[in-house]
Order: sequence, then structure tokens, then C-alpha cells
Amino acid sequence: MLQHSDDPNVRHAMRKIDGTVEVSARRDLKAGEELFNRYRAEEEDTMPNHRFFSRFGFVPGRTNEEIPGLLEDGGSVFYPPSAD
Repeated sequence: MLQHSDDPNVRHAMRKIDGTVEVSARRDLKAGEELFNRYRAEEEDTMPNHRFFSRFGFVPGRTNEEIPGLLEDGGSVFYPPSAD
């Protein structure tokens, strides 16, 4: 898994023809350097956290220990708000 950063050192693109993801360096990297990707900007609201979790397997700003409780509580992190 690539770590998130607002100043990433790699970029990714999905090929629509077969769904594979190509990851490439934005600059020369040193051996052993950690890879950082920008999954989305922290202020961006176009992808709700429940969809973010289903695509990337984590929720920005939440720890792995918090996830089971959030699922059990039916919180808005995983479930979109209901239209009342």
C-alpha cells in the first residue's frame, strides 16, 4: 500500500481497457525511499469516505482500531446520510 501525502512522489493511473493501475515516480527516488501517493485532497468532498474505504481499504484520518466500531454504529463514515 502507498502512503497518502498532499505532496506525493508517485502518480497513478488506471487503464480503462483492463483495469490495471500503473504507478510511476514523479521524480528520481532514492533506494529504500517510502512511496507516497495522493489519494485525494483532505478538503475534497467529491468522494465520500464510505466509497473511499471500499476502493482503497482505509478511511483518511481514522485508525484501523476505529473501523469496526464505525461499521457497527452505522456512522456516516461508511454509510451516506439518509434523506429524511
